[in-house]
Amino acid sequence: MHEFTPAVEELAAEILKYSLERLRDDPPLDGPRSAEDLFNEVGNTITAKGLGGHHALEVFTNVLAKACISTDHPRNLAFIPSAPSEYANLFDLVVGASALYGGSWQEGAGAVFAENQAIQWLIDLAGLPASAGGVFVQGGTIGNLSALVVARAEARKKHANPERWVIACSEEAHSSIASAANVMDVDVLKVSVDETGKLQGAQVAAAIDQLHATTNKRVFAVVATSGTTNLGIIDDLKGIGNA
Repeated sequence: MHEFTPAVEELAAEILKYSLERLRDDPPLDGPRSAEDLFNEVGNTITAKGLGGHHALEVFTNVLAKACISTDHPRNLAFIPSAPSEYANLFDLVVGASALYGGSWQEGAGAVFAENQAIQWLIDLAGLPASAGGVFVQGGTIGNLSALVVARAEARKKHANPERWVIACSEEAHSSIASAANVMDVDVLKVSVDETGKLQGAQVAAAIDQLHATTNKRVFAVVATSGTTNLGIIDDLKGIGNA
């Protein structure tokens, strides 16, 4: 299984050929199919002897890949469109073949170094302070959850245990905020937006002040959005930051 045999080399050539053709051609749009439809065509893909590399690649390229919407297609405007460069796609092959673990400096110093440089570039672009840092994760949902967990951990250092911890956000905040609150067992304070759909600093400050004055709950994070999911509305980020 872990030897580079002639069969593996032949499969590698097939994979590289498919990858190059996929990168060279215009992306296909494709689309989803039902589980029953897919099963009728490919059957059970987990077998005692395995499909074998060649057949597994055929199943993927001829059936499974075509049952997915290509997120890099110019007509894909919903959910999470992506537009990685050809260089980035090719380096995915390099990274995958390199068997890297980037969870700690001891095991992945080179990968972590590269990640930190990319993060620093984003920090500089955003004008964040020198104390800013971060980590790349798989998507916005886990990114929001990670940020909120860190925010609550910092709040716990400064405040005695309140009755409940609270996240403040608008009605237009991404659905992952409510999901994160549920996972963290915290409350959500929905703050009204203005007539343009924007969350404003004055409204945020007033809502938080009222909550703190009338309950023993404490807001540990404010979620402001730089492009809402449905309409792309940008909240009053500066005003909220100063509130």
